[in-house]
Amino acid sequence: MNPFEQVLLLQGVPAEPAASVVLALVVAFALGLVVTFTHRFSVPDRNVAPSLQASLALLPVVGAMVLLVIGDSLARAFSLVGALAIVRFRTRLRTTWDITFIFLALAAGIGCGVGKIGVAVVGVAVSVLAVQVLGVLPGTRRREAPLVLRCDVAAWECSDEQLAPVFAESCHEIELATSRSLRFGESLSLTYKVLLRPGKSMGGLVRALSQVEGVERVVAMSSEEASGSEEVA
Repeated sequence: MNPFEQVLLLQGVPAEPAASVVLALVVAFALGLVVTFTHRFSVPDRNVAPSLQASLALLPVVGAMVLLVIGDSLARAFSLVGALAIVRFRTRLRTTWDITFIFLALAAGIGCGVGKIGVAVVGVAVSVLAVQVLGVLPGTRRREAPLVLRCDVAAWECSDEQLAPVFAESCHEIELATSRSLRFGESLSLTYKVLLRPGKSMGGLVRALSQVEGVERVVAMSSEEASGSEEVA
C-alpha cells in the first residue's frame, strides 16, 4: 500500500486502486472519441462547433471522474450536487440529435466510473451501429438541411405570388416560414425555407430575386445562422 492510500484510509476514505482509476479514465476518453467521431460523421452536411466536439470527447472522462470521486458515499454525492448547483448553463443545443449524443457520452462516462466498463463499451458500440442503421432506413435518413432566405419587399409593389415563379425555377421545396411587416406596413419581411434543385446555386437565386420589381433586400443564410440571429433578436 502506497503512502497516498494510507492517508486516505486514515481519513476513512476508501482508496481505489490506481490501475483501475487510470483504466476507467482512459477507456472513458476512448469512448468519448468514438462518440465524437460518430456524431461528426452523422451530420456531414453541417458545420459542427468545435466546442461541441470537444465536449463530447471530454464528457465521459468528467462523468467517470465524478463517479470515482463519489464512490459509495452518500454524503459526497450530496456535497457534489450542492457544489454543481451554482453552475448555470446557457448554451442551447440546436437539435435533439445533439442532445442524444450528450447523453450517450455521459452514460459512457458513468459506466466507466462505476466499474461497468464492459457495459459502457458494448453500449457505445451498439449506439454506433444504431446510427449507421438509422442512416440507411427510409424515413429516418437525415435530409438535406434547408437554406433560409429573407426577402424584404415593398408592400404595395411586390407580393408572394410574384416571387413564386423565381422560387419554382431554382427550388424543389419552398416553405414560407414567417411574414412580418416593417416600417409601419410599408415593407414586408418574408422568410422562406428552401431546398435548391441540383445544379442551382443560392447566389443565382438571390440575383434572380433581386431583379424582381419591389424587392428591396435579399439575405441568404443557413438554418443554424438563422437560429442564432433569432436568439440574438
